Amino acid sequence: MARIHKTVDETYHPDPADPVPWVVRDARGFAVVGPPCERCGACECAPCPCHGAPIHERGCVGLSLAYVRLDHWTALCDACAAREGIVIVACECPAESPWDPSSATIRAEG
Repeated sequence: MARIHKTVDETYHPDPADPVPWVVRDARGFAVVGPPCERCGACECAPCPCHGAPIHERGCVGLSLAYVRLDHWTALCDACAAREGIVIVACECPAESPWDPSSATIRAEG
């Protein structure tokens, strides 16, 4: 089971102990294109009124919320991520976490 840490400021990073790095890409509410689900092909494209399948005339808009495997750059939808055993847990990493950019020490050259 892969675990993704969710921080108090609503960001996500892989569990440092997991051999496969997964994160959540949450672009809900933004006009950006994302990847479709690698397993089932789910996306947020408008459905055709005749047969209900997504319309991809101008390309696929993908998913605004996706579980992304960083070493392969593949994405899963909520349902496929759950079947894969990916879970989101509260982040309890130490303050000096390598995934937290605010904990990085910046040294001025001089």
